[in-house]
Amino acid sequence: MPEPADSDYLIRWKKWTDLPLLILAIGSLPLLLLDFKSDRLTELDTNFLFAVNVAVFVAFAIDYVVELMLSKRRLHYIKTEWASFLIVIAQLLALLPSLGFLGVLRGVRALRVIGTLTRLVGIGVAIRGDGKKLFKKHAASLAFGISGFTLISSAVAFTLAENVGKEGRIGSFFDALWWAAATITTVGYGDIYPITSAGRVIAVFTMVVGISTLAVVTARIAQFLMRSDSN
Repeated sequence: MPEPADSDYLIRWKKWTDLPLLILAIGSLPLLLLDFKSDRLTELDTNFLFAVNVAVFVAFAIDYVVELMLSKRRLHYIKTEWASFLIVIAQLLALLPSLGFLGVLRGVRALRVIGTLTRLVGIGVAIRGDGKKLFKKHAASLAFGISGFTLISSAVAFTLAENVGKEGRIGSFFDALWWAAATITTVGYGDIYPITSAGRVIAVFTMVVGISTLAVVTARIAQFLMRSDSN
């Protein structure tokens, strides 16, 4: 007897949730590195990271439960989506204060990478053949997405490369995030700046991404105006 196909509700759910969950997962990945430098973080930084990890856990837990409920082949779903279940459990264990002394559990959050790669592959298969067309259509959105990821990654890298911390030259991760925002927008206030070689490389890369994003957005606006004039 053939296995029943996935329900329309499950297909629709995946269609609407895969991309947002992918964005959440990718955006939060760089923050995992800060778990291993927790001694540098202020109370505000720690609370922020905890809130992010709670949000990721809740989002992926809801997604897993809903997909399981909507699936017509629940046993098959449990067998094939074991990695998603493991990620949810690992996230939960890492969040429990009573298990805070088990530092290895914080590293288990890196399993989130597996879920991210799985969703990337799934989306890649879904858009296969239309990738070039979609890239052209959503170039500006993609540029903003890359900029957002670079913003977070640069702030994390800056925190690790420079003297950032409670007693450091730069007070907190949020100060590093402010620096990344000022750098990627090429504003460069100069109140916070890198002094290490690694920090300067990070700064140059961040500037290049910011300038590239501006160029892509400007090109899209110019293209839109030209089409409007021709019509």
